Amino acid sequence: MRVASLVPAATEILRFLGVEPVGVSHCCAVADKPVLTESILPKGLSQAEIDQRVRQAAQAGQSLYRVRTEVLQSLKPDLILTQGVCEVCAVGPSELRQAVDCLSFGVPTLSLQGTRLAHLWDDLRAVAAATGVSAEAGIEELQGRLERVRRAVAGRKRPRVAFVEWLEPPFLGGHWVPDLVEAAGGAPLGASPEAPSFRTTWEEIAALQPEVVLFSFCGYGLEAALRDLAGWANPLSGVECWALDSAYFCALTPQVVQGVEILAGILHPGAWPAPAPAEAVRR
Repeated sequence: MRVASLVPAATEILRFLGVEPVGVSHCCAVADKPVLTESILPKGLSQAEIDQRVRQAAQAGQSLYRVRTEVLQSLKPDLILTQGVCEVCAVGPSELRQAVDCLSFGVPTLSLQGTRLAHLWDDLRAVAAATGVSAEAGIEELQGRLERVRRAVAGRKRPRVAFVEWLEPPFLGGHWVPDLVEAAGGAPLGASPEAPSFRTTWEEIAALQPEVVLFSFCGYGLEAALRDLAGWANPLSGVECWALDSAYFCALTPQVVQGVEILAGILHPGAWPAPAPAEAVRR
């Protein structure tokens, strides 16, 4: 089956299931595939500038992404995958509808909809069913890893955790992120499971009295996160802070299970191995 992926989460899920996409998004870490999307945001913007551009686009009713319909047309996919959770993060259903309307042939589409950790199994099964493969062995392996973490941290004191997804202005991670923190033995602060990430202030974060602050900026690798944090004056004195590679947290894919393992090593170093330096760095 020829499957086109318009979002990184779909590409990761396809590869986890053993299905190789014929085309991918501009954000996918895949070098040898046709690129099907592009962002209207120029490169090199600061986090504050990105936030300003995103708000301006939202006020104007403008999408942040475009689908390269001519490339999509040339690939003649049997299925197109996108997501319906966040219009800021990647191509969504509205952009996909516009692109499909421009194609000279009909093609089915599937949108990833998971907003909780448990929804990962639903998304995996949906993609597996659409592509004619089985997800059960992979799901069983992932669930087993989560269960080992839960057993290791069971009964231990849960540190109060603020999971910061954006620096300027600060956003606290929502959707599946509180589930990940809880699965790793932490007490997530501020955000509610399934609800979107939300804008806040450092004063409000300080009022939550976090014991650990995790910086995982959406779409940023660890090196990029550390660069932004290097020139930033932390207003939360005396709080344990870590910078993370957002690849393990910002999308609901099998990688979030490794994200739970990373968090367990940070929150409960006596019960779970510490994360590798390429995954997380204490700041």
